[in-house]
Amino acid sequence: MTIKRVGLIGVGLMGHGIGNNILAKGYELVVMAHRNRAPVDDLIAKGATECASARGVAAEADVVILCVTGTPQIEGLVYGDDGSLVPCATDSWSPIARRPSRRPP
Repeated sequence: MTIKRVGLIGVGLMGHGIGNNILAKGYELVVMAHRNRAPVDDLIAKGATECASARGVAAEADVVILCVTGTPQIEGLVYGDDGSLVPCATDSWSPIARRPSRRPP
């Protein structure tokens, strides 16, 4: 699979830097709305597009990166009421618990 479009959920302090690097490497970037508009607006000005939901990001991207604060946020995005990212293959690079990102749907 050729990855052309990357989804990024969690464009806070660390996610914003990740998003900048993704764009700098020439990939298309899709981000999810964030409570702090400044990093989202900055990435959009650099060419990213925005989706209102995790489901929208997953539908638009070849791969989705989660850069969120903890296990409850991962579970909410992956296994939430709208089944946002299921059945995407997931993994976590975070020092938080790895089990939630590998739980089968």
